[in-house]
Amino acid sequence: AEFLADTGYHRPVVLLSLRLDDLLGGGAAFMFHLTNVLLHLAASVLTLLLLRAWLRNTAAALAGALVFAVHPAHVESVAFVSGRTDLWVTVLGLAAVLAWTSWRRGAHRAGPAALLLFFLSLFAKESAYLLPAALLVISALLPQDARDPRPWWRRQAGWLGAAALTMGVAAALRLGVAGVGFGEAAATAGSRLGADLATRLGHLPALAAWYLRLLLVPWPLNAYWSAHHLAPGVLTWAAAVAAVGIVALARRRGAAGLSWTFIFLLPVLGFAPLQGAPFAERFLYLPSFGWCLVAGALFARAADAGRRRAAIAATAALVLVLAIATVARVPVWKDDATLFTDMARRSPEEDIVQHNLGAALHRAGDSAGSMAAYRRAVAMAPNHEPSLRALGVAEGIAGNFEVSIDLLRRAVVADPKRPESHYNYAVIANQLGRVELAETHFRRAIELRPDYALPVAGLCELLAARGDAEGARRQLAALQRLD
Repeated sequence: AEFLADTGYHRPVVLLSLRLDDLLGGGAAFMFHLTNVLLHLAASVLTLLLLRAWLRNTAAALAGALVFAVHPAHVESVAFVSGRTDLWVTVLGLAAVLAWTSWRRGAHRAGPAALLLFFLSLFAKESAYLLPAALLVISALLPQDARDPRPWWRRQAGWLGAAALTMGVAAALRLGVAGVGFGEAAATAGSRLGADLATRLGHLPALAAWYLRLLLVPWPLNAYWSAHHLAPGVLTWAAAVAAVGIVALARRRGAAGLSWTFIFLLPVLGFAPLQGAPFAERFLYLPSFGWCLVAGALFARAADAGRRRAAIAATAALVLVLAIATVARVPVWKDDATLFTDMARRSPEEDIVQHNLGAALHRAGDSAGSMAAYRRAVAMAPNHEPSLRALGVAEGIAGNFEVSIDLLRRAVVADPKRPESHYNYAVIANQLGRVELAETHFRRAIELRPDYALPVAGLCELLAARGDAEGARRQLAALQRLD
């Protein structure tokens, strides 16, 4: 609960689905990945249905839906189990919009369904709060209630009021019942784009260019785009300009698609302080529906101009190229070592990437590769406690105790409240015969985390070896209580 309050993540729909996968699959990774694939399939089908409703052209809708289904930028959202937040908000959001469209066209029973789906989407990912803004633009550019004689603004008042009430109820449950805010302070502190709004918005043109490029030319891809990529090259700017030109060809529908894309990209264009990578492919999942609307609109326009065969051929070629790129990208996500090796190749200057590569190689049994990655991480971020601790432990395992204890001392200094660093520091100190130092840090680790069994066991052994039988018995009793 404290973690959720700090980060501002309140996504019970996603957590429930993960729990169900765990129960149904016995913790096997296959079930988690299967659910992600099924959610992507559902999102693709909903894209088809919604585009058909808006474009009134099944072939054009199919063209747009196929682009959505095989777009390489979606690999991250589908392959990355934690990327399920984007899958769920897209499935629930598009289903809500489909019901909203039916309601605007006279299917009155669809109204409550739209509100329920919208309500659920708000508990899948916070970007769902932008859905009414997107629909307001869609209502202006692609009217869904042309037969209603009332002025445009009056036709929007009813559903906007219902949406506002739904968001109010969701926010009240989030803040008042769950006690989870939106994580502004924590995100600001860790934002790679800058702590203040002005600094973050200074990156907006570059971020917009990158996202447009990834939609139009999704290659090469990177699971960790770093701050060093925030200076786009000529090709990225050219691709962005070309994407805008393509949108212009689709006219009003193109404007609607581009508006959808950028409304849902607003949080990651610098308006919201986000932790981690400054931009990511998974952030394009829901916004990319707008790009697929543009693709479908271009198909429809070509077909209406008598160039249906050319439109089919162009769509087939595009879908084939995108599918090949997707198939080529999928193996990168087969395991941690492969993924982080690819990350380190594309973003070698990021200390967190090197740290994660070290951890992945350690789990894969590559000790030399792991230590090399940890050393690069420490060189890049000399005060990064997790990297100092990991390298210190690795050096200790290799028998380099003096190097190890220095690294672990630095880890304790970097984050004095991390019990794991105190424990590992104590282990190496004891190994070197510095018993008093070891006892001090075993006790500090226990003080910071009373249910941490390893320092209790370590202190028990130290006291027993020193001949303090009574102290060792107390620690043994504490250890048995933890078991």
